[in-house]
Amino acid sequence: MNQSLALAITGLLAPWFGGREPFAGDWESLVSHPDGLLPRILSNWQRWDALWYQHIAMSGYSATDGSIAFYPLFPLLSAAVSHLSGDLVLAELIVAAVADVGAMWMLWRLVHLEIASRPGHGDRAMFAGHERGALMPLLTVLLTAVFPTGFFLLAPYTESLFLFFTVASFWSMRSGRLWTAGMFGLLASLTRVQGIFLALPIGYEAARQSGLIHWLRTRGQGRIDRATLASGLALLLPALGMLAFTAYQVVFLGARQVGLGSQALWGLSLVPPWVAFSSSFGYVARNLGKPSALVEILNGLTLVGATAIALAGARRIPPAYSLYVIPSLGLLYFRVMFFSPLMSASRYVLVVFPCFMIAASWFAFRPRLALGWLAVSGALQLALFQYWVRWGFVA
Repeated sequence: MNQSLALAITGLLAPWFGGREPFAGDWESLVSHPDGLLPRILSNWQRWDALWYQHIAMSGYSATDGSIAFYPLFPLLSAAVSHLSGDLVLAELIVAAVADVGAMWMLWRLVHLEIASRPGHGDRAMFAGHERGALMPLLTVLLTAVFPTGFFLLAPYTESLFLFFTVASFWSMRSGRLWTAGMFGLLASLTRVQGIFLALPIGYEAARQSGLIHWLRTRGQGRIDRATLASGLALLLPALGMLAFTAYQVVFLGARQVGLGSQALWGLSLVPPWVAFSSSFGYVARNLGKPSALVEILNGLTLVGATAIALAGARRIPPAYSLYVIPSLGLLYFRVMFFSPLMSASRYVLVVFPCFMIAASWFAFRPRLALGWLAVSGALQLALFQYWVRWGFVA
């Protein structure tokens, strides 16, 4: 609630920080120009990708306007809720807010689960026996919510919905509910393409919980639970979501470019990491003194920082988490985009939640440093939000 209030006030004060940034967005005709306090607060969230989702919820998909790059579950839910709220923008914000609350609640529960867990065959104890375990759930939630790009969890974007389904999938698989984890993975892959990465940890957990990993490591000693192993077929469900949306694009829309090819409108190119970062350095050098250069620096710092945290904590966390983190971060190293080479990396890092869990375990022993980081991070979030409201491209 306090975060929403702070963002609402910041959005209303955004014109005091400067005029509109010289960027042109798509579907700007959808932005309302209302009178009244509440309508103004709502219209401040109609920026960039939010307008794409609004357009899809209103008019559906087309193979020729770039809309197929956006996955369907968020606009479908928003359109459904709009029949109750009477306003599509309000409906989008309701979906995002409810998903954000759900994601934070599931993240809290997941950290509690890891604190209470004991490692089994092929597993590691992430937080079990942690001396500051009582602080872990709260710190993990705060580090996520107050991250510099954390306002996207409340925006009409897919961040909060995707984070909810992803964390719920992990809570389910770590609780031994593999088919439930697969169903959440299916919903995640209908929200964003990265949902397919959940197939890896689901498959691993099926192999671990069934005793297959122990059986392989001990060369045939122990027993394999075939029923649990068979439930590993749940790993196919995340792929099903992506395949279903791809089939819809090809069969019903006649799309010729799907998957990563649908990102061509945003200039996606697959390149080696050194090319991506070289391009990023060049972009920053050409735009020194402009806010866009600072945003690109933030993209690079958050990507490298999240990778460093993941590597530092790799030996302490259960392998299932690493199997999600590695492809989620790895993909960002191998692409450049048109707006800036590392475009939106700071927003994509936001949903790689194991990094925040690892960081919380470190900050738990350094409460003053944690408070300092949360203060700085929160201030950066408000600064980025007012820039975004003024049509500055953050992500």
